[in-house]
This record gives sequence, C-alpha cells and structure tokens, in this order.
Amino acid sequence: MKHIAILAIVLSLAFTISLNTASAELTGNKAYTLSGNGFAVSSTTISDSNAEIIFSTPQSKFSLQSGVITIDQKDWNLADLSGTMLQNGKLFKFNAKATDSQGKQVTITAVGKLVDKTSTDSIYTLNGAIIDSAKKTTKLVYTSKVSEFITKPITTKNSDITIKILKGAANPQDATYQSQIGGFKFNFLSEDRVTIPPGTTVTFVNDDDVTHSLQSGTANYGSHKKYFTADNKFSTGDIAPGKSKSITFETQGFIRMYDPQYQNIDLTVFVFDSSKIPKTKTPLN
Repeated sequence: MKHIAILAIVLSLAFTISLNTASAELTGNKAYTLSGNGFAVSSTTISDSNAEIIFSTPQSKFSLQSGVITIDQKDWNLADLSGTMLQNGKLFKFNAKATDSQGKQVTITAVGKLVDKTSTDSIYTLNGAIIDSAKKTTKLVYTSKVSEFITKPITTKNSDITIKILKGAANPQDATYQSQIGGFKFNFLSEDRVTIPPGTTVTFVNDDDVTHSLQSGTANYGSHKKYFTADNKFSTGDIAPGKSKSITFETQGFIRMYDPQYQNIDLTVFVFDSSKIPKTKTPLN
C-alpha cells in the first residue's frame, strides 16, 4: 500500500503540464514530459519513488501518452487521468487510476500547487491520497518538474531541423555547470524534446569526440535506473565524430530515441499535425 501511494503523486503531476505556458493556462496542441521524485507517507513508513510521464493536450482534452512509476523496483502503469485547472493554472486537482503487473488497481486524488517556473520548465508541489480496494488511504507528498516539448521553427524548403549530440556527451561524469539547461539538469543534446509536423527530416550531428548512434525504443525503470529496449522502428546507424545522419518522421505520435552505447543520451520526438486540430477559444481555468 505504501508503495502504491507514491505513484498517485506522480500521476497528479501529469496534469500540471498546462502550467508550463507563459500564461499558466492549459494550452491545446502541445506535448509535455514530467519527471519527478516523491514520498508516500503512512503511519509507520516513508517510501520513495521515481516517475516519467509523457502527455499531450489535443484541443481541450488531456491525453496521457505513456506513464510509468517505479516504486521499490516495481512498475505501475498510469491510465484514465482527468483533472481541472484552478486560479488560472496556479492550482489543479485530478483523479486517476494505476495498475501493477498483476492487475492490482488503485484510485488516486491530489491537488497541485505551482512553486516556480522558467520559460520551459515548471516546479510543483503535490498533496493527495491513494485509495486501494479496501479503502485504505496513504498520504502523498511530491515534487516534480514538467517541461513543454519545444516546437522547432521550420524555415527551410525541405522542412529539416538539426539536433546536435554535444561534445562530452559520452562522459556524463565530466559534466559541469556549463552543461546544464535552465539550472535543472545536464544536457547531452542540443534539444531533448521536440515537436515536429509529419514529414519532417531531423538531422543528428555528432559534435562529440566518439562515435554515437541513435535508435528508437521504450524506456524501462527497474532498479531505480532508466534503461531502454529497442523497438527497431528508427535508427541512425553509427555517426562518426563530425558527421551526421538523418531520419524522416512520417507517422504521428511519440518516438523515444536513445544511444544504446551511452544511455544517458535520449530524446523524445513528438510528431503532430496541429493544422488539422481546431484551436480552443477558451482556456480551461
């Protein structure tokens, strides 16, 4: 029970995504990632957890693309998330479900509060509860960062964009404050979240001193460490130092790319045709 509780926290954070915009309002036709750590508190224990959630906001609805919470080396899959924004996005409330590999399900409710934000990232505190089938409740306390996918400007005739593998990416232990993005994390790519329309070609340039390669796959979070499993859909092949390789993305959806040799290097490409989605006229607040 104590372990399940933590996943509730993370789930709630997913809906905080809307706070990431400059007006702190839920914005349609965008995508976000959530990364966080938190605690579930019972009368006798405090348990920790980590989570990663990817979601989008087509029109006025919230769409969970994928979400995994790892608690004591056990994964919980998130689903059926719904929520409401309050006070122009400064507060939110939500409810959701989470299921483990044996099919055990819990209900989650929570209220989130905006703490601070930069132009691309926001920090939220979360207080809530997780309720199991026996109506037992565990209190939830969580802190998380949500980040908006960057929409790259398409200015060339062929609609190409470039993402660089930065120098030193193969040696994360040597990263310094100069490698950080917005004070939140060390950066190994020029962009690690990007939104593009279908048919866009992405060119990956290797500015590092060693050979890299990028391929698509799914993230796993066992043993408190992220690792990837290839899905064989996309691959750059080897990219020698100073060289580049390109991939054209045609199908809409989320594509996770990672370097199999240096798995600290990963990015998410959100392929989305916003021109076919009507804009919402009224923000949800």
